[in-house]
Amino acid sequence: MKCRSLCQRVVGGLIFTMGSVLSLNASAQLTIGRQIIEPVRPIIDSVPVDVGTVRDVLETQVTQGVESRFDTLANIPAPQFSVPSPLSLASPSGTLVLKEVKAPDGFLALEREWLVVGSEADKTHFSHPDITIESSRHLAAIDQWIYRLKVNTSLDELSQIRNSLPETLKTQVGRNHIYLTQGMGAAESAKIKNNNQDMLANITTTDKPGVCQIPVRIGMIDTSIAQNHKALEHLVIEQQPFLPQALPTTQVHGTSVASLLADNMRAGSQLYNASVFYTRNSISQGATLLSLIDGLNYLVAKQVDVINMSLAGPENSVLANVIQKISEQGVQIIAAVGNEGPASPPLFPAAYPSTIAVTAVDNNHAIYRWANQGNYVDFAASGVSVEVAHPDGTTSRETGTSMATPFVSARYACLFRASSNPAQALVTLRDQAIDAGAPGRDPVFGVGILH
Repeated sequence: MKCRSLCQRVVGGLIFTMGSVLSLNASAQLTIGRQIIEPVRPIIDSVPVDVGTVRDVLETQVTQGVESRFDTLANIPAPQFSVPSPLSLASPSGTLVLKEVKAPDGFLALEREWLVVGSEADKTHFSHPDITIESSRHLAAIDQWIYRLKVNTSLDELSQIRNSLPETLKTQVGRNHIYLTQGMGAAESAKIKNNNQDMLANITTTDKPGVCQIPVRIGMIDTSIAQNHKALEHLVIEQQPFLPQALPTTQVHGTSVASLLADNMRAGSQLYNASVFYTRNSISQGATLLSLIDGLNYLVAKQVDVINMSLAGPENSVLANVIQKISEQGVQIIAAVGNEGPASPPLFPAAYPSTIAVTAVDNNHAIYRWANQGNYVDFAASGVSVEVAHPDGTTSRETGTSMATPFVSARYACLFRASSNPAQALVTLRDQAIDAGAPGRDPVFGVGILH
């Protein structure tokens, strides 16, 4: 079920009656390598349905933009899903800090590193000659311990690791996978710099129509951000790094995402950033699963309204466990669906039941050609050649599902602050979406486009 945890929150806090809950019977399973991915149901399908009225005029405008391009979209060859080649990264002194490998599931992970979430007492289960505990710490956000394990080659298989653990921990172990930012792909990576001061002023105008009139608290998992940029000066910003060691970093992606959030946040709103990404090359940033989890733990402690995750990667039982626990506390996670194209398998955390999954469209409401598709897609928003802040103080234009996600995160945060009810905020968000593509919900645009 796409929003199992949200349904639980509806039962606990939603008093109003708004119709029946939609359901979707999924009969097929998606297979990725050795993993079986459970059928997913969109988050919107589990909230009350009879809300608002049909927005005929707006839908007509969107239809004119979408239908004129749908034939062209259908003729674009579906790209094949691919994962970047693994890298080894060293410190300035030449010491090996991080070694990526391609795991049997086809995704990137740190060599022979595994994560387990459990209790403090579970430490005793790792007394194995082929297992070394590299680090351990308590995660206050989910009240569990997380262990980073290093295993010998003979034990570097999921089945082998699980066999060495008790039944209570077998579903709480996973590789220390690598997750990637979801900005524009290599074929579109030429950045369009913009030094026009009028355009710079445009993205820093916080009193324009549509900007939330309520101060919000938003968290983001990303690269570090350039806090001194003019586009961010109206916010109260705090950021903390969660990188494995001394690794090369960049501020480009994080500053872009932060500026898109800021563009829809009232002055005095608070933005918390967990900096987790290291630079893989000029167009790719990676983050270990452990860094992601440490960042999530930090943001939950800050009591944010929503967490923006403009990133994507493989299914992982450890990440699923942590996100489910966070969702049960009422913190909504909103994630990019990914830029691997229509042929890609579901990417995570967007495809988890409790997250809101966001895809990208251009100014004419045509879908971004490399955006992932699937029944887990919830909303679409502008994410093609959007103007963003650049760390050097100017602006640029960037593309990708990463760039669409912040708009939805900021909109949800505003609705949540207005209602103090996650389910009500989601209902209103769905009511504001304009249907696009095939009538009703579809795997390309989800519920529809948010403006």
